[in-house]
Amino acid sequence: MPEEVKRKILDGAETLFLRYGFKSITMDDIARELGISKKTLYQFFEDKSMLVDATIERHINHEMEFCSKLSDTNSNPIEVMLTITDSFNDLKKQINQSILFDLKKYFKPSWDKLNKFRVEYIYNEVLRNLIEGKQKGFYHNNLDEQLTARFYIHLIDFILNPDNYLDKQFDFKTVHTEMMRYHLRSICTDKGMKTLQKSDLLQSTNK
Repeated sequence: MPEEVKRKILDGAETLFLRYGFKSITMDDIARELGISKKTLYQFFEDKSMLVDATIERHINHEMEFCSKLSDTNSNPIEVMLTITDSFNDLKKQINQSILFDLKKYFKPSWDKLNKFRVEYIYNEVLRNLIEGKQKGFYHNNLDEQLTARFYIHLIDFILNPDNYLDKQFDFKTVHTEMMRYHLRSICTDKGMKTLQKSDLLQSTNK
């Protein structure tokens, strides 16, 4: 029962944070939205910072599980990247653009945890994808997979840096889609391009 309540709190808090940002949502808002007392909320999370951190940790764990299952069940490394793109874009549809600014400015430890996940785990997943893609002939054999994986991480850093969205000219989905086009088209062999040409990612560039 306590775990169910905790999960309900995290589900509700995550939805509100993604929609309105971390700063503007209060513990009162969360309790009211979930129909629980503040006393119950504080039994699980002593303050908002702890709740934000738990939300970020859960997000990271879900992303790790998703990537692990995806890599284990899909033999085509390009399709793995395309599925990640679709998943990322679906998630970002829900996000208020102020969320990353809030996280970086007001909840720095949680931001640092998310950044560490990007630099370490995502880097290793991309590196593994590149190595597999080269072995299977989808990616150019002469690319340096370690450097290319680092290039990818720097592109992700551009997306996650809230300063790049101050003018609100581009949204997350647009930037991430363009980033993936740039990444995949630059590393794919003719064999890889055959897979890529079947995807919505590449078809939309030809409009």
